[in-house]
Amino acid sequence: MTLCSWRRRRGSRGDDNESSNPLNGKNFDSVSLDSMKDPIMLSTAIPTLVVPATPNEVSEICSQIVVATHCGDHKRCKELLGKIKAWGRESECNKRCVANNGTGCVLSDMFYSFASVSIEKHVDMLGEILSVLTWMFPLGEEGQSKLGSPASLNSMVWVLKNGDPSARQNAVLVLKKLLSLNQRLVDTLSEIEGIIEALVNIIREPICPKATKSSLTSIYYMISPSSVSVALTPRFVELGLVWYITELLVDAEKGICERALGVFAHICDCKEGREEAYKNALTMPVLVKKMLRISEMATEFAVCTLWKLFKNAKRDEDDDENVLVEALQAGAFQKLLVLLQVGCDETVKEKATELLKLLNPYREKLGCVDSSMDFKSIGRSIQ
Repeated sequence: MTLCSWRRRRGSRGDDNESSNPLNGKNFDSVSLDSMKDPIMLSTAIPTLVVPATPNEVSEICSQIVVATHCGDHKRCKELLGKIKAWGRESECNKRCVANNGTGCVLSDMFYSFASVSIEKHVDMLGEILSVLTWMFPLGEEGQSKLGSPASLNSMVWVLKNGDPSARQNAVLVLKKLLSLNQRLVDTLSEIEGIIEALVNIIREPICPKATKSSLTSIYYMISPSSVSVALTPRFVELGLVWYITELLVDAEKGICERALGVFAHICDCKEGREEAYKNALTMPVLVKKMLRISEMATEFAVCTLWKLFKNAKRDEDDDENVLVEALQAGAFQKLLVLLQVGCDETVKEKATELLKLLNPYREKLGCVDSSMDFKSIGRSIQ
């Protein structure tokens, strides 16, 4: 009797253990060998450990790239480039390691080598290299020399004109960074057919804010006062850059506004640029509107542009009154007064004071005007 009772109790206890066992009923045959090898598939709660790239590994890959490049081994170069891209995708730490161990110089040499052979034949490879070079700067002197060669610059311009949106974005990013390191490259770049049209197209048909900013910065370097800019600036004006800039300034973000105002200031160094600015109904409103609203740099560019337009109005237009009246109607007098009150750079202060003196005689005719006017009330100029 006692033995039977004990067996019944033991049996019921075994049933309880089976029901409480988390492994009970699991079909282990359904678990594949691959999933057992993959720690992520086994347990998503345990993150996989990504082993960072080491300087020795990067140097070894670079050495292999040098050999493959000199042999013209397109396939091997693409494989090695894929390894570098994979490192970059893994972490920012890897990117720094790759960039700090001479990879930029090696890739610049690879770009130059394939660009020298044939752009059309190696267009995919060139695009891949540019996508990695965007995070390789600053380059050393040797890298700058290879990437700034006529063959390399020609290839970049070709991609800017004919590449897909992603390739064009990478090309303009690399070009901007290259010009920021060496503005003397403007001389070589200015001789390449289609560069001006390609940069303006990125502004006319935006790819993304980053590409727009890079294009504006590149244009800024190209039209900064120099012997070359005298011929380049009118060509940008002919392509409608003044119109695109004023339209862009209406509601663009801070970074784009600063660069656009910088370009506008340089455009107004030439007579053709100023003439287009005078004809554009948005010129005075956007310049006044952006003063004291974006940044100190933006305000400086806006004041500088107004000063150039005012000082040259009589000579360019034979009638400076219309220009001054438009500025007053946009609220320039009030903005300039506030600028002097809050304080600014000495050079900007001098220009602002001079602008106030030019505006003052016309102020009584118009009275005070609110500068917070909406751009929708202004008839946009038609190109």
